[in-house]
Amino acid sequence: MSKYSLVFLCLFFLACTERRQERLLFSADERLSQERYTEAAEQLKRVVAINPESKLALRAIYKLGFTLETYLKDFEGALFNYQEFVRLSTDRVSIYEVQKRIANIYFEQLHDPDKAISAYKKLIAFSPESLELDLFQFRIAQSYFQQNNFEQARYEFQQLIERFPKSQYSARARFEVGNSYYMEGRYDIGVEALKQVVRNHPQSEFATEAEFLMAQCFEHQQKPESALLAYENIKGRYASPEILDLRIKELSQRLKNKR
Repeated sequence: MSKYSLVFLCLFFLACTERRQERLLFSADERLSQERYTEAAEQLKRVVAINPESKLALRAIYKLGFTLETYLKDFEGALFNYQEFVRLSTDRVSIYEVQKRIANIYFEQLHDPDKAISAYKKLIAFSPESLELDLFQFRIAQSYFQQNNFEQARYEFQQLIERFPKSQYSARARFEVGNSYYMEGRYDIGVEALKQVVRNHPQSEFATEAEFLMAQCFEHQQKPESALLAYENIKGRYASPEILDLRIKELSQRLKNKR
């Protein structure tokens, strides 16, 4: 057989393979539109199995990851396919979006702070000009907080405040700095940190939360008068008035009994 014949056979084989993949992709899309998600996933797996290195397989890998994540709630399966997509793709925009999905699954669905931290740090390194850097930084800080690594969480929250002072997450970040001191029982420093929330973000919902947490700090410091004053100052603003009323009633009674 001549080399031209071999080339022709290879091209013919590739064309047949692509047509099979295209038919399976079309079939998968039909099943997705009919909400037959398990069947769609099986069709997408067949596309990949035919030729895992092809462009059509890459499309199928992404669709499979999205289907597993969004409809079938198979987050481990979604992660496997998203990681394969990142490995095979050369499109930086697509890689960024898929890496973001990976990080969000670790953070929102699997609640795995170690892997979430690693994934968000990769995103920051991959796209240092991203407009979402403040969100990634915030979630890194939250993940350390979830590990009870309050010192590192404070550092990460402070990095967000300093680098992105106008971020929508800055008020929450300041609040969490104060909250971290509260969790450690360092109430004096906690009060000073929480005052920064009220001072810098007076209209934020976290300003009211900060005032409530300051009152809690005062209670732990055995300062019932200061605590009562702080609680009364947020009447009509605090999101859980029944809790607030309970604290005010209990402290008022305690002070009355002392007289």
